[in-house]
Amino acid sequence: MKIKPLSAALLLLLCAPASGAGPAAPAKAAPAPAQAALPWEGAAQHSIRTGDIAVYTPVTGISTAQETYDIFAPFDGRVEEVQTEMFAFVTPKHILARMVSTEMAALLDSSSEESRKQTERRWQDVYSFTEVKPETEGVVTNVYIEPRTRVNKGDRLFTVAKKVVIIGKNTETLYSKLAPGMTAKVKHLRTEAEFDTTLVNFLRVKNSQGLNRLWLEVTDLKNGVKIGEQFDGQLFIGKSSNAMLVPRGHIIDAGGRRFLVTEITTGLETAEETEILGHSSLYLEPPFTAARSPEAKDGKSKKDR
Repeated sequence: MKIKPLSAALLLLLCAPASGAGPAAPAKAAPAPAQAALPWEGAAQHSIRTGDIAVYTPVTGISTAQETYDIFAPFDGRVEEVQTEMFAFVTPKHILARMVSTEMAALLDSSSEESRKQTERRWQDVYSFTEVKPETEGVVTNVYIEPRTRVNKGDRLFTVAKKVVIIGKNTETLYSKLAPGMTAKVKHLRTEAEFDTTLVNFLRVKNSQGLNRLWLEVTDLKNGVKIGEQFDGQLFIGKSSNAMLVPRGHIIDAGGRRFLVTEITTGLETAEETEILGHSSLYLEPPFTAARSPEAKDGKSKKDR
């Protein structure tokens, strides 16, 4: 059988190797993807330290009178003496004022200064002086009369506050929790007189970072407390000795809980589970702490050892 020249030429072209090309190079494999670095790889390691910690927060506020009551004139007459003053501490044993009836006041006015004492003694069984005293201990917040003032029954003579409460706030970010019963030493802004107070109530200031509205009750009223004045001081939050301490920024907050990534000791293992035997005081600093805002100190005094 004859092969046509065109077909033969085509056959030779398909069978012959490409001119000058040599053997075909194998196809290059695609580069393997680079292994992503683990976020905790190279994280700084630290040890939980043992030390003492004490937490205080600065506070400021204005003193207010609480649970006040008025003392009224028991009858028509005249106030002869006033034996107290504004912001004085008083008890039921203190005499605030001495009063006489209208008739006794007329007798005293008709007597000369020399015979006044004699008149008082002569008529004391009939027209005696009446002592005005408070019902409870407290601070006098208002005095409405002066010596030799004529009054009617039911006229207001004094106002006494059973309690004095400083209403204010803490002035720096507070990270620890507050609790009623915490104590604060405060000073009067102008006189620097010191008073002891107890936290009776608090309320977190909305949309603030660690600021709280505070109610501090003054516990030592014996020296008298000025009302409506500014007081500054330090609220004691608490202290711990031989406590385990780490920087606050190294703690991870998630889902309402707090975590610390510590070194663990392991036991038996399978492909799915690992036995945890314990943990050490060595832990990893979270790699994202550098992006956080500068850490504020949680308190005014912290000692490590």
